[in-house]
Amino acid sequence: METNEINNKKLKEKLANYSLEMLLSKNIINTNDLSSVQCIYGYLFTKDDGVLEALYKLSIKDKNTYYFAAQNNKIMLLTIDEDMYNQTINYMHENHACLRESNVIETDIQKNRRLKNYEYLSNHHITANKLMPCLYEDSKIELKNIDVICKKAIASLIVIQIACDINNNKYKESLDFFLPILKQYHVEDYLNSKEKRIIDGTYSEQDAIDMDWAYEIYWAICWCLGLVDDIKDASKVCNCNMAISFVMNSKSFEEFKSKCNMRSVSEILDMQDLYLRYNWAINEKKINPNSSIGNLNASNVIERRRGLEWVISKENDWYNISMSA
Repeated sequence: METNEINNKKLKEKLANYSLEMLLSKNIINTNDLSSVQCIYGYLFTKDDGVLEALYKLSIKDKNTYYFAAQNNKIMLLTIDEDMYNQTINYMHENHACLRESNVIETDIQKNRRLKNYEYLSNHHITANKLMPCLYEDSKIELKNIDVICKKAIASLIVIQIACDINNNKYKESLDFFLPILKQYHVEDYLNSKEKRIIDGTYSEQDAIDMDWAYEIYWAICWCLGLVDDIKDASKVCNCNMAISFVMNSKSFEEFKSKCNMRSVSEILDMQDLYLRYNWAINEKKINPNSSIGNLNASNVIERRRGLEWVISKENDWYNISMSA
């Protein structure tokens, strides 16, 4: 029986990494391009004989799109255009039943979450995939410890300020001002890869840009901590002044934590599932121009989803989390 593998994150990551290595080895792209890569899967399934078949593309922001196929246990770089890509996807979905249905078994809670978010998307004129399963089961998710979440939020907010000052040619002054604050809150050990590069001066231009957008990651985490009322509206960037005040109006880590009221697993998974579907709609728009994303801001969606995924994952560095949709 053919098996739809479109929700197999590990397999998708493996294919994406192999394809990137191929492009790098052929000098088609360089390492600077890796931070702006998006992998979009048209289909991915295992045939009756166990052989994998897939069609997908790697898009480099503001550059080219590269098309790949997995067939007969080989990965191939294709010379096709977007029309040929879409025609092949449509044909495969029409002729392979496993691609028209989910092979993920949902609990009643997951099914209700999926249908509720489907209705919300439809009401807001956002293209939705009703058959796209709800991936996470409440009973199998353990949120990160609230101390870890709070310390990471504080550390991130502080480094974001330094990153924002890079473009204003105030890096040294900003570093001198904010490093003592990191130590004041005792969060200097809670930096991720990009944040560490901002601090030690080895950052790239892309690191600084990404850290500016990390405001939205931080905003989603503050929602999980009960500091922000709602984040369903992904059309506008967060309120930066309010975001800063959560930390700067607290004299210590303990005072910041005392203001937090962690949301439940169920509530966080409701929002994570909604943002996953936002992400899917954004990807679908790239493939199908006739689809709709309503008023969604794509960067807001991706970064806020990154924050939500981090809270429910075991990964320490949110830039290591797969953002496939």
